[in-house]
Amino acid sequence: MSANFDAKGYYKVLEVTPNAPLSLIKQQYYDRAKYWHPDHNDNPNAVEIFQKISVAYNLLKDQKNRLKYDLLSIIYNDKDFPDMDSLNPYKNQAGQDDAALRVLKQRRITAFFTGFQKKETKDICNFAEAKDMVVSTSVANWLRGWWGAAAFAENIKALKFNYQAAAAADEDNLKLLIHNAVAYESTARKDLSWIYAKQAMLLVKADSREKELLQTFIDILDYHPQKSVVLPKWSASELRTRQLLMPVFFAAVAAVLLIFFMGKIGMVNLPHKADSYYKEMILGGERVADDQIESHIIKVDGDKGDDRYIFHLKAAGKIYYGPDSRYDVLKEGVAGQTVRVVGYTPDKQWFKIIIDNGEAGYVNRSNIVKGMGNPVPPRSQVR
Repeated sequence: MSANFDAKGYYKVLEVTPNAPLSLIKQQYYDRAKYWHPDHNDNPNAVEIFQKISVAYNLLKDQKNRLKYDLLSIIYNDKDFPDMDSLNPYKNQAGQDDAALRVLKQRRITAFFTGFQKKETKDICNFAEAKDMVVSTSVANWLRGWWGAAAFAENIKALKFNYQAAAAADEDNLKLLIHNAVAYESTARKDLSWIYAKQAMLLVKADSREKELLQTFIDILDYHPQKSVVLPKWSASELRTRQLLMPVFFAAVAAVLLIFFMGKIGMVNLPHKADSYYKEMILGGERVADDQIESHIIKVDGDKGDDRYIFHLKAAGKIYYGPDSRYDVLKEGVAGQTVRVVGYTPDKQWFKIIIDNGEAGYVNRSNIVKGMGNPVPPRSQVR
């Protein structure tokens, strides 16, 4: 952006400052035009300089045109300065007039197995369009931007870039807002011009030349809304939340798949609901675990003589017909009673045991300890 408020050098050619009064500009024009008039000056550049002096004065002598020039000089330099006679406003993605436009900066990643491409974009859009665009970019990046370690690392950088750019740089937005304020005034849309000028006021420093120019522009517009106007606002936090949807989704899917496959190979125990082991059937008048529940029990490969599966009860407690306290009680266990473990539930909350008479029942893990307890009687089926 230009720092001297004179992008085309109009003040410079008249040898005045941008805040010079009109009377001084007129005096300088007459003096400079007289000096550089080709009829009185044989300098080979006299014609060119005289024409520049005339163009500068014809613009600066009109208060409104001068003000527009000053404002556009804030955001443009000589090379990209627009034609003030055909200045068109920026519009939304649908090509419509819109009072709520901002600049949305994003980085897009397209990856291949042999490399990747990245592209940074600046789109002018309203907030509703921005919400859709950040989601589509996030989806595209995470579907096409992670093939290969280098591409994946670049995609992480893009995620950080897009997250930080959810609120576009003030410089980009100030350029958009001032441009549209001036452009809509030229098209007789005072309502939109006023809104854009008001929004631009929020991005410049207090007591600055920029703020002074914008306030003067608003005063000259002489636009008075019939009802209170709420200036458009963007929610950077909402855009950032939407940007994180896809990476969070992919992370969740990856975690589920990891847990699933690790569970399949026995590296983790898959969680089960507390009531997933309760499905009774009546056998001999007792509520016992049905065959489907029994099929979930993980069996151990030890036999009667294998001391690795000898356990004992920590305290007196119930031994149930199934892996849940809602089943009927098989026996009342005694403290220190020695038992043999023959299986357990996938979450290891319930252990299937054999007691002395050979019957199988279940105890909760909180009441069973590895190792020999009380001596077993002769002919015990425990060991």
